Amino acid sequence: MHGSRIMVLAALALTIATEARSARAEGEGSRNPYDDGTTAPVTIAPPPLPPPPSASATRPAPAPAPAPATAPASPNGPTSSSSVRLTYEATSEGRAEHPTAPTSSPDDSKLLHGFRIGYGYVMNYDQPTRAFDGESFKEKVGLRSPSHFLIGYEVLYRVVSHSWLNVLLMANGMVAGLEQSKVLPSGNLLIGAELDNSFQIGVGANLSPLAGSEAHTIIAAGWTPRVGSIYTPVHVFFIPDVDGVHHMGITTGVTF
Repeated sequence: MHGSRIMVLAALALTIATEARSARAEGEGSRNPYDDGTTAPVTIAPPPLPPPPSASATRPAPAPAPAPATAPASPNGPTSSSSVRLTYEATSEGRAEHPTAPTSSPDDSKLLHGFRIGYGYVMNYDQPTRAFDGESFKEKVGLRSPSHFLIGYEVLYRVVSHSWLNVLLMANGMVAGLEQSKVLPSGNLLIGAELDNSFQIGVGANLSPLAGSEAHTIIAAGWTPRVGSIYTPVHVFFIPDVDGVHHMGITTGVTF
């Protein structure tokens, strides 16, 4: 009897221990592993990426077409072609109010003048002539040498053709013999031509107050280069004489 009671108590204790162990195992399996006070790591998910833009979204929007220009409504009706022409002419006249001034050139000048100096020579100046009643030019004017210095002034009028040929009217007054203490004045009137604003040729009359030799023909030619706004002419001349007392020489100077 006593032994049966002990066996029942032992079986009961074994049953209680088994149930307690099972309950403890179930409690450990369902218990939060972070019940001891630690904090579970928080994982922050990245925001979702936007969907890639489509081809239609990246293409720039077409610019709006400009509205067609319309003429202002006229009280008398639509604008005519005559009004458009008048507007164009008015615009052209407004632009022509300030034309570009053409550049002036010395080659377009009509009146020129300047000083001349030169050298003269008298052929057969010691030969007796009929013009001087048997006297020579040397005896008539008192020269001691056929060579003499020239000085004078020239005025030139140019008919400008704006092409390769100009017409010239020239007049000059010269004094010879100053180096021999003589004053032998003379004047020349010539008409000629100018080629390409540089080469000049002319023919005219030579006049002097010397009795018996008052008038002769003169032929002249030369080159007139331009230096800036002035000219530096170089001319040669020849004055024929029926008695053989020919005059010739060369002159240069400045024309402005």
